[in-house]
Amino acid sequence: MRGRRPSEKSKYYLPPRQYAFAISYALMRDEWAAEIRSLRNQSKAIRYDKARVQISSGYNATEAAAVEILELQSKIEKIDSSIREAVDELDNPERIVPYIKLAVCNGFTYTQLTTGRHRMPLNSNKFGLLKHKTYYILSTKI
Repeated sequence: MRGRRPSEKSKYYLPPRQYAFAISYALMRDEWAAEIRSLRNQSKAIRYDKARVQISSGYNATEAAAVEILELQSKIEKIDSSIREAVDELDNPERIVPYIKLAVCNGFTYTQLTTGRHRMPLNSNKFGLLKHKTYYILSTKI
């Protein structure tokens, strides 16, 4: 799989903007997880917007934080379920999921995942195919 995107002949082809949106959506996963952790601390859940404080006397910071946490969790679940669906057909998917998650959510390359402390048990073609399949599945969910 040469190049960044699959070709138009591939069954996992996405138009350039849709592909870029799927990539940027997946890269936000770690930031959303960090935001969930910070929202669980109620002192950070209160947002001091002048318009809300002056207009809305019934504003509930705890409820707003809970709604935002649910929204962020659903976004993270879309990404995680897309990764699981992409590797589901493999013999040992639970061994591959962490590597594909690093590639999709953190932008790791094949070289980074096969050298150093990571020893991914996939060849470059299969890795690229799974990565593109994940983006394809994710783009249908968002």
